[in-house]
Amino acid sequence: MQVLYKTILDCKTRILVDGEGEAVVLIHGVGMLAERWLQNIEVLGKRYAVYAPDLLSHGFSDNYDFGNRAPQIVHLQQIVSMLDVLGIEKCVVVGSSYGGLIATLLALNYPHRVKKLVIVGSGSATHVPDRQPEVLAAAKANAMNALRDGTLAGCIKRAQNTVFDPTKVPTDSLYMLLNANALPGRLAATEAFFDKMIAHARDPECVAYNRLEQLKMPVLIITGREDIRASWQAAAAAQQRIPQCEIRIFEQCGHGPMVEHAEAFNKEVLAFCAAV
Repeated sequence: MQVLYKTILDCKTRILVDGEGEAVVLIHGVGMLAERWLQNIEVLGKRYAVYAPDLLSHGFSDNYDFGNRAPQIVHLQQIVSMLDVLGIEKCVVVGSSYGGLIATLLALNYPHRVKKLVIVGSGSATHVPDRQPEVLAAAKANAMNALRDGTLAGCIKRAQNTVFDPTKVPTDSLYMLLNANALPGRLAATEAFFDKMIAHARDPECVAYNRLEQLKMPVLIITGREDIRASWQAAAAAQQRIPQCEIRIFEQCGHGPMVEHAEAFNKEVLAFCAAV
């Protein structure tokens, strides 16, 4: 695995990269960073070229002044621009939580760039939009508590709040999150990001839920039965609306299937990518 820094939207974007072949792009959720995929990148990289970026105002990418723009659309454009900069014409895109929304918006708005789509525990993509401000406000509170605390224990507590089994939280990725959270201006940038995202959560251009029937590529939904952020019932209902869609519901699993059940997650994603 290696680290790349690319200028995208006039800002620095950090990208974890591994493997060769067809491109698989992994998009993390709010207040997280590319290391969210640390248990998946090298496994997927044995068969594919894997790219896991830090979204702007996240991880070790630059803070971004969203102004009056919806962060959802800025992050969508960041991913599109990343594909252009890296020379990737088409990819399998995998998004967790808020990253699932960005991945789904990519598939809806740029279908020629997406071969297959994997939505992981994403209420942002599969819940009725009216619920989103409430769910996102809870995500903001959890993230901001860890940022203001500024300790590894605070990062661990934040992660444990959303999993089924607290012992499944890997501390290696959280050391990186702790460092990213301490970057100059990150506290203010994160709060501004959350406030803008919540304010735009119901904007038609930021919502995928109403357009799920328009997804034309194969789709896989992976979600946890005990996820407090993304309802498995909503995911199952979404699966019925998407023309070519499979669903896997992981038992004893919260908001991080790729972390809580990494081996099973990797197996499902590899099989889905390889399917003709």
